[in-house]
Amino acid sequence: MIKKLKITAQQLFKYTGMLALLLVVGYSCSNEGIDEGVVKPLSSAKAIISFSFVNPVVKGTIDESAHTISLTFPSGTDLTNLAATFTTTGTKVTVADVVQVSGTTKNNFSKTITYTVTAEDGTKQNYTITPPNSADILGFAFEGSNDETYWELSGLKEGTNTIYNAPAGVEFITGFPILPPGAEVTQSGNNEESDYNTTGFSFTVTAGDGKTKKSYIIKIPAYDKDANPYGIYTPTHLLEVDNNLLANFKVMNDITMPAVNGTEILAPDYATSGWMPIGDFESFRGTLDGNNHVIKNLTIKRTSHDDVAFISTLGAKGVVKNLGLTAVNIQGSGNVGALVANNVGGTISHCYSTGTVTSTGLSTQNHVGGLVGINNDANGKAGKLLNSYSTVNVSGKDSFVGGLVGYNYLCAVENCYATGSVTGPYKNGGALIGKNATEIINCYATGKVETGGGLVGLNFNWSSAPNCFWDTQTTGQTTSDDGGDAVGKTTAEMKSGTPYSNTWTAANWIFTSGKYPTLVGVGGQ
Repeated sequence: MIKKLKITAQQLFKYTGMLALLLVVGYSCSNEGIDEGVVKPLSSAKAIISFSFVNPVVKGTIDESAHTISLTFPSGTDLTNLAATFTTTGTKVTVADVVQVSGTTKNNFSKTITYTVTAEDGTKQNYTITPPNSADILGFAFEGSNDETYWELSGLKEGTNTIYNAPAGVEFITGFPILPPGAEVTQSGNNEESDYNTTGFSFTVTAGDGKTKKSYIIKIPAYDKDANPYGIYTPTHLLEVDNNLLANFKVMNDITMPAVNGTEILAPDYATSGWMPIGDFESFRGTLDGNNHVIKNLTIKRTSHDDVAFISTLGAKGVVKNLGLTAVNIQGSGNVGALVANNVGGTISHCYSTGTVTSTGLSTQNHVGGLVGINNDANGKAGKLLNSYSTVNVSGKDSFVGGLVGYNYLCAVENCYATGSVTGPYKNGGALIGKNATEIINCYATGKVETGGGLVGLNFNWSSAPNCFWDTQTTGQTTSDDGGDAVGKTTAEMKSGTPYSNTWTAANWIFTSGKYPTLVGVGGQ
């Protein structure tokens, strides 16, 4: 007997839902089986996309078309044991079958080296790194007779190089070539040094590729006071002037003096007192040719000393020419100047100074000037100050103060000018010369004078100042104690652009409308 099965609507919905769920699960499992059957292709990417070094900091240039990596290392880099940092699209990087770890594995980059990148699919790509192939030396260095003297040559060419104006104090016994990265030097079997002999320093440089070679000879002619004076290249070379007071020197480039309390020491007390003046104990009687260069930031703080300047005393045969001193800060007691404190019969020409000069001494015999403290004679031989100027601001407590010269005694001053301010006691200040006792010719002054004269503060010995002028407006002075020859002019008259007299020639002066005249052949104007 067949019984009838009764199913309610609610039960039917439940059963059909379960059936639907079974169908979905079955379909999902069926699809998973299909996905597992699809094989994904392996990547063939095998590029190096960056290549660099941390120490030294060097970034490689990758040429993807040529599959090369170019590297430029600093001079002196040891290439034999460096670890490269790299990124790649491959799965493995090797050098000579040694797996490379970025930033860790070290290699010898002084030889040709090949980085091999392996892709996921097993294919490989090589990248070639060639060592520097330059045999051009970067320089040649000499040690001096003391720890402070050092000289480094640059711009040397293959073949013979004859080098003039070597510094004083350098011992030409052993020289050291400064090599490009990866290069080696040989000379008589010596890999490090090149020994001097009658033919000079002779050596051969082999580039990092082991093939490129260049030979060099460096000759250093002997010092000759006229044909081959000593060269000055660095602040330390200036010290040799004081060690060779009868020698001739030539400044070969602009020189910036180290800061007081800086690391470069030019005197035992440099950190507190700055530069020790040349000729402090004995006068300089050689020639210092500035060669139209400047010495910058000269600082001297020797307030208990007299005869304070770059050069303390310039002797009867001494010459200083073609030199600029800029941004000086000089403090001394008596006889203070920027360039020369005490010129005793020497010659100064085509020089200039800028900055500040101060005398702190309390004596009426103190003299302070923007360029020269005291311009004196030596047993009847008059000193000379020619074609020079100063823009220095000058001050003195109890001194004769001049924008150019503090005290000029029996010395020629011709074709000069001063524009700095002059501050001093009583009436001892002059925009050009504080105290004058000889003829001055073709000069002018424009600096403000606190008390004194427009050109000269105090004149004696019946001195005169023919064809000399001062600006009555900028100096603030309507008179000058100069013997009555100098002429005061307004600013407009001083800047007329025409010669002040027929003695103001184009050989010495340049006149431009709206400007004060400037000197021919003198820098910094």
